[in-house]
Amino acid sequence: MKNKIVAFLLILSAVVWFYTIIMRNMTLGSLFEFGTIQFRADLTDDVERRHYSSLVEYAIIGAISYTVVLLSTIAFASTTAKPLKQRGWLVMSMILFLIFVPVEMYCFWLDWKLIGLQYWGNWPLEEFRKALLNRVTALGGLPFIAQLCYFTIPLLIIFKPLKNTTSL
Repeated sequence: MKNKIVAFLLILSAVVWFYTIIMRNMTLGSLFEFGTIQFRADLTDDVERRHYSSLVEYAIIGAISYTVVLLSTIAFASTTAKPLKQRGWLVMSMILFLIFVPVEMYCFWLDWKLIGLQYWGNWPLEEFRKALLNRVTALGGLPFIAQLCYFTIPLLIIFKPLKNTTSL
């Protein structure tokens, strides 16, 4: 029963976290020219501030849901009845998730700058732009590679490759 509660919490928080990833990417796409990191010239200051506000909200919700996903992943792995040796798909999923924990922690640290700019003081748009460019260009393409790995994990869970059906 405990394992099912942890699995439900994991799934629910992962769905919320994936939602924030998708919405953040969509918001970023509406701020920049297609295929570049140049800000769109046709955005007014009010519209740009609303985009920053929504990015900050997604960052806060994403950080909370990521923390729940991380803790429930550890709890699920420790409460599972079968040994991990019989669940290769689960090991692969955990590796894909846990290998990018330092990347996510660094990105959340950069998000904290945006949160501070949004909620503590009346900062000019140029400060938001610098912080956002720092966040988007951080670690090269590693955060995007992490997102691709995160979206691969549900496929591993559904199709369960490397499933060992022999008893040990």
